[in-house]
Amino acid sequence: MAGTVWHTLAMMRVTALFFTLIIVGISGLSMGQQAELPQGQISASEILRKNLIATGGLQAHKGLETLVASGDFRLNTTRMGDYKFSYKGPGNDMLEIRRISHGGIWTGHHGHQAVNRATSEVLGAPEPGELCIWCVINGVDTWIVEHDWLRLMQWDFCCAYERIELIGIGEVDKRPAYGLRFTPKKGGIPFLCFYDRETFLLVRIDQIQRSRTSRNRAETVSKVESIFRDYRVQGGVKLPFVIAIPRPEGDVVFEMSKIKTNEAVKDSVFQ
Repeated sequence: MAGTVWHTLAMMRVTALFFTLIIVGISGLSMGQQAELPQGQISASEILRKNLIATGGLQAHKGLETLVASGDFRLNTTRMGDYKFSYKGPGNDMLEIRRISHGGIWTGHHGHQAVNRATSEVLGAPEPGELCIWCVINGVDTWIVEHDWLRLMQWDFCCAYERIELIGIGEVDKRPAYGLRFTPKKGGIPFLCFYDRETFLLVRIDQIQRSRTSRNRAETVSKVESIFRDYRVQGGVKLPFVIAIPRPEGDVVFEMSKIKTNEAVKDSVFQ
């Protein structure tokens, strides 16, 4: 049973049943059924404990008070702009995206309150053959990447979720992985996280995205996958230097080039 449930997810196929479950708001993202796991199977809490150890341990995570990571993002090999993620715990984070010739977007939280703003400032002339921005950033809402970063920073899972369940075992990036379903409190939309079975590092997150291109158009609902690669130790914590989001046009890749930890970050960054 577990293999059947996971196989559908691991093959990255969204079936009609999957869309039906999303649209009607049913929380089960594993095709609406709970996978029966073999007796003696590892628990969800043990996977998260091993992930915490693999990424540096409890003291290292507690000691990470601030973080500023920056780099660029591209579609396949075409550079589309720069990004910066700033974190100051607890409750403050900001993802800043600077898009070539399309301005900037800020998505984050200040004292746990959501912050969203944008500018149409032109950052540079489009390069010859530049791809349509609607195919890239507006096809991957900035909150997706911001939430990816927040989940990488998160270590205290027990207070944020109503349930965390092991739903199956399969393959991500040609490596065996465990799949966990997280159900947030207060009616939040569940999402899936996949952890490498050998290293216990987070290798993929599946989230639900709702979007529309204009006020008069119908809302679209889709699954967005974030794949994490190239883990390195920074400030005592192991983090991925690459986040890749598969799109029909190709992979949208956020690649980190600089990172600073436990240095002063002004509160104005999160406003």
